[in-house]
Amino acid sequence: MTAFFMTKYYPSKNYFKNLDYYKDMHKNGYFLVDGRKRVASDAYDGKSTLVYAPIIKKIINTENVNNMIDYGCGKANFYRNEFKLGNKLIPPLSEFWDIHISLYDPCVEKYSNFNASANYDLTICIDVLEHIPESDIEWILERFLKISKKFIFLNVACYEAIALLPDGKNAHINLQKPIWWANKIETLLKTEKDIKVICLCAIKDNGKLKHIPLEYGCKINDYL
Repeated sequence: MTAFFMTKYYPSKNYFKNLDYYKDMHKNGYFLVDGRKRVASDAYDGKSTLVYAPIIKKIINTENVNNMIDYGCGKANFYRNEFKLGNKLIPPLSEFWDIHISLYDPCVEKYSNFNASANYDLTICIDVLEHIPESDIEWILERFLKISKKFIFLNVACYEAIALLPDGKNAHINLQKPIWWANKIETLLKTEKDIKVICLCAIKDNGKLKHIPLEYGCKINDYL
């Protein structure tokens, strides 16, 4: 069995090493690139999902989604706490989306159980894939395809993180251009024609955040 096969279909050693880093960061907080420290309670609390909450709600309503999984949910604080988007107060995500929601994050003990045989109408994965070793992306994406029945919604950062890992390296260890992600997704979908996928690749353009949509079977404008 070759090393390529092992990392293509199964977690690599670096994957488990990375998990240990994030377990530590959840528990103890982490340092930012400017030297400040983010306390444990704010470490990967699920805030990254909030800006996409209205889009996901539109996907739920438009695609007749009855259940979903947030893969890499972090502490998932905003599934039980209201939050603000602009000047608008939004109820907790569990109420805002109002469907059955499963939460999974291997670095947070209470969300660390993953049911590989489960199926979901919608899988979301936000601000996660850029934290995963490059060698492990194929099996993660294959897993998404296996558990998803209707829709996969991804967001990937294509720029350096403000966070540092415990070893001092930038937290975005898998820094790729949108075309790289497009190639991965298109290769994955060669065997599956019915599922819809949107991957928003976030880039920095002259210091401003910009999203490049990768769209398969649908258009992001349908959910804005």
